[in-house]
Amino acid sequence: MGTRTQGRRRASRKAPAPGRAGLFEAEAAYADSIFRTAMGDLKRAVAALHRALEFDPGYAPAIFSLGTVEYQRGKCAEGRRLFESLLSHPADTPDLCGIIDHAGDFLIGRRAYKDGLELYRAAALRFPQVAVFHQGLGCCAGHEGLHDEAIAASRRALELEPANQRFVNDLGWSLLEAGRLSEAKETLARAVAMDPDDQLARENLRLCKTKLAKVPVRAPPLRS
Repeated sequence: MGTRTQGRRRASRKAPAPGRAGLFEAEAAYADSIFRTAMGDLKRAVAALHRALEFDPGYAPAIFSLGTVEYQRGKCAEGRRLFESLLSHPADTPDLCGIIDHAGDFLIGRRAYKDGLELYRAAALRFPQVAVFHQGLGCCAGHEGLHDEAIAASRRALELEPANQRFVNDLGWSLLEAGRLSEAKETLARAVAMDPDDQLARENLRLCKTKLAKVPVRAPPLRS
């Protein structure tokens, strides 16, 4: 759908209690995991993520990264648990909404749309003013065939950010998937008008027009 899917992420020593010192150590261990990953040392990278969470069990970046690792290992239930735990973090957690959205994007990239749907549903419920959560919800709902929910979520994202051309395109795509071709054409034409260089919106509009051209024209009823 739109911008997200079409052409629409253990040490044995005892850790200190979470706090300023624990956070510092967690950040250092997380940075080490990034370095180890870049060097191709995945075993030590994962160990560094575990170490980060020993220092600060609520350190969101490490939770996200470890969640992606578990999915990639095929341990989807554990990855899902880690991602869902982000939703219980305090609202003032640094970059929390961005990290949750990264988790949703990761699931969409893996085509784990059912897990993504549940994550975005919960995120949109807790943070109803965050437009990208509704956008992600619309994307996953569309892939799960829940077209009414996809359209409603896409509309909500656009209500929150009316000038966001990507959200206009996403709504048009949701309408197209639902077979509401006339509405989709109008919406996608608006997306193209807002950004004529957006090749995705232009292609979506072309697909919509092609589908519309195949719809039989009903003859007017005969008068007696």
